Amino acid sequence: MGTQKYHTSPIGLAERALRGSTDRASRARLTFKSAERPTSACSESRAAREGGRVFSSTLLDDARSGLENSYPFGGVAGETVRRFTAFSTVFTLFPALVLTGVLALAAHLLCKWLQLPEWMSFLVSVIFTSPVIAKSALAARNGDLDAGFLSNWNLPELLGFVLRYTVLTIAWGVPVVLAANYLAASVITKTLNPLGLVSARGAMLVLELVVLIAIAVIAPTLTLIIATREQSIASCFSGDAWGWLLDRRGDLPAYYSAAIGGAVVFALLITPVMLVVVALAFVVRMEAGMAAAAVAYGLLVVGSAVLVGRLTGAFVLSETEAPEESAAPVAPPKPARSVPVPSPAVPHLAGMDIIAMAVKKLVLTEDAAVPAAIAEAETLRARTPDHAGLLAELAKLYLRAQRIPEAIATASEAISRALAAGEMPLAIACHEAFHAHRKSLTVKGSELEQLGRGLLEQKKFGEAAWCFASSGRTGGDAVRVQKGLIASAEGLNKIGQLVEAKRIYQFVVNFTPGSPNAQYCQDALARINSRLKKAGA
Repeated sequence: MGTQKYHTSPIGLAERALRGSTDRASRARLTFKSAERPTSACSESRAAREGGRVFSSTLLDDARSGLENSYPFGGVAGETVRRFTAFSTVFTLFPALVLTGVLALAAHLLCKWLQLPEWMSFLVSVIFTSPVIAKSALAARNGDLDAGFLSNWNLPELLGFVLRYTVLTIAWGVPVVLAANYLAASVITKTLNPLGLVSARGAMLVLELVVLIAIAVIAPTLTLIIATREQSIASCFSGDAWGWLLDRRGDLPAYYSAAIGGAVVFALLITPVMLVVVALAFVVRMEAGMAAAAVAYGLLVVGSAVLVGRLTGAFVLSETEAPEESAAPVAPPKPARSVPVPSPAVPHLAGMDIIAMAVKKLVLTEDAAVPAAIAEAETLRARTPDHAGLLAELAKLYLRAQRIPEAIATASEAISRALAAGEMPLAIACHEAFHAHRKSLTVKGSELEQLGRGLLEQKKFGEAAWCFASSGRTGGDAVRVQKGLIASAEGLNKIGQLVEAKRIYQFVVNFTPGSPNAQYCQDALARINSRLKKAGA
């Protein structure tokens, strides 16, 4: 039993795949059969038929059980629902309920002022309240399946989501609503004459109505998934985005089942408690009871939206790009038969795929499982010391385990390797995770400058300024450091954070007196002081 458990763990799979790249050069590319994806003949099918027969049956069984049981979306969905149905979730929903109410009221007032029709008012309300579901979806996409509602708001990322979601909602919402209006008139006419439904045209009308209802139910969730995964409006309408969703269609039943079942379980858990509170409030005063009832029922609605958001982020998080599989079945090896030797790089790539999925699994580690996760990650690190994503997650696990020196050393290495590999988002995420220990990170001056440039692109001007200043103190290029600091100050100036911008401009003036950059900063300081004076007046 112990051996089997090891083989089906993510780390065990990765180890065996890596050993296959060196010890078994005759093995073909590691493939696995997913129950959610149909098999298709591809350009590699001949090579798979010739070389695939030399697979070890044990390795193939282990790969299937590990990849299908440890990494399917169903497992992540179950974990998401389990965390959501904790009673403590109620307290995180109160601020979400308040924000939903404020946004819905703003949408109502805007629609009333513009005198929009009811169907358009509905779409506006959906779009206005989308930041609530976006917060949960984006947090879950980044690995935080039970994120609080008030923490870690990334406004640029949130705004990008809202724009994508708005365009997609309009794209499907307007045609559906117009079709619904047309069908409503036809249904009313047929209802007045029931015999009209007992005809070919009546049957087609019912079919059209059923299809319309299905689209109205499914389209919002598919829109949510695409808006969460993509990074631009253009990519939301690309064939790649919808092709990816088509490939993931096997996971959609689990997605909808988890959403419906999780909402029902959550309602069953909190409704009795909330009804007791409502009853007590009615005993105190009628107005208090009505307010308590509104909050209770509002929590159920907002809770369902937050759960769908978390499941959507988990759906994107659990994305796995499986190698294309062979159309031919794989048979056990025959010792007396020689086969062509495939390229040793192929199993290596498969091993890298498994390692990437193992890293995603580490993101979901619960507190009680941190020591075991650290042990597995250390084992994998010994065989893939250059994997920046693995190093970053291991550093975070060390931090959670209060192994601070190891956490800082590993995070420093992860940032350096991520920057060297061009993985700027990973480097920034790791740096932000160690914000409290950033002064202890051993990162070179040139690397700090790279981080600063990346933070500028993400409009995190304060963090960028810190990186540029630290780069200057650790041997970074003086001119590039000054330009980076000025760019940070300019960004803060544009978003109205004048005091912070002033502080950075003054820093440049103090450390580079008499330089052209210092003169530019002096002029900028004069303009800021003038604005601050006018604001104070």
